Amino acid sequence: MSKLRTVEHVRSFEEINSLFDVVDKKGQGTFATVFTVKDKSAPESEPYALKMIIPITDLRRIENELRILRQLNGKHGVVKMLSAMRIRDHTFILMPYIDHSYYLTFKEKDIRRYLLHLLRALEYVHRYGIIHRDVKPSNFLLDRHFGLAHSQFEGDVDKSWDPSSACQLSKRESRVSLESRHSYTLRSSSLRELDNLRHFPAKSLVKSASVKPQLCSALSTPRRSSTTGGSPFSPPSIIPSGSGNLCKSGSTEEQCVCGNRLTLCRSCRGYPKHPPVRRGGTVGYRAPEVVLRSSHQTTAVDLWAVGVTFLTFLTGRYPFIKVDDDLEVLHAFTHLLSYERMQQGARIVGKRILVDPRPPPLEEGETPTTFLKKRLVSIRKNERKLIAPPPIMSEAA
Repeated sequence: MSKLRTVEHVRSFEEINSLFDVVDKKGQGTFATVFTVKDKSAPESEPYALKMIIPITDLRRIENELRILRQLNGKHGVVKMLSAMRIRDHTFILMPYIDHSYYLTFKEKDIRRYLLHLLRALEYVHRYGIIHRDVKPSNFLLDRHFGLAHSQFEGDVDKSWDPSSACQLSKRESRVSLESRHSYTLRSSSLRELDNLRHFPAKSLVKSASVKPQLCSALSTPRRSSTTGGSPFSPPSIIPSGSGNLCKSGSTEEQCVCGNRLTLCRSCRGYPKHPPVRRGGTVGYRAPEVVLRSSHQTTAVDLWAVGVTFLTFLTGRYPFIKVDDDLEVLHAFTHLLSYERMQQGARIVGKRILVDPRPPPLEEGETPTTFLKKRLVSIRKNERKLIAPPPIMSEAA
């Protein structure tokens, strides 16, 4: 286990240790680790969740998450960001603690409630043109006490505006761009924005009854002085390679990057330039258009992940497809949803699927729904690690 993800490492930060007692490690993902902490000034108070984003994470990814959490403001099942601060290249986000149940122990009524809250939260997020891109059970927790669902954003949150759907938003909201097509020209401004995000006004946090004023003022640390307009980061510099010319912003020519690699780049090989395609998410939950590298990706990629989450509940199998390759996942879904349906979906995004071996066709009188149900029943019967639902509180008493 990496030392960067331990309780001892978090306690080594004086700014954190002076405010909180770090109780234990709650969980971790690819880009962050979550710890349970308690306010030292009020030991009997409710605990908090402290999310630590590891230093190797791209600053633009961190900026995306902080902006989105601040914009959504903890409404409709989205977890609320109480405060945030950046210390020694580590970003800490303070959030309410969610006392949740393990999702594979849900009963039918819990599954219904879980999916209802999940869809409501995504509807609210999608209203702002935000694509979550990492919907899965471990990122969406159901509060066992209050019945509230909380969507926890990971680092790979994307925002892709559709002019037809975003026209109803205010001008101020539409100006918030979380994805830059000319990243190297906007890099220095992104760093300054991130520096601004680490200083949240204490008065806005005092409104929360669960957070004490002295805690808020301590987390809102004063801005450090710097020669770059108040930002602790130095402005980025781009060093072009000796074998190629640096493309200017907006240029359609592909930049030669042979000087940064051990092999010839795509530009020198004469390969066509491919449009950038977002590939965020978790293996097994990525939608087919993401796996097929289609540039036409909408909020439907989140709904596909909701469907895979539902299959997890129906079969008691997590992860639902236990492979490490996206193409193997695509092959597995051709056996679940039928080859014809997957091929039809691929054609919509201008792609084609070649599968070997090809799954059997639908039998006479069989519908895609019965085709899927038959296979899910078979998976559940063969799953050896099914966890029996726990007794309800009245039965336990």
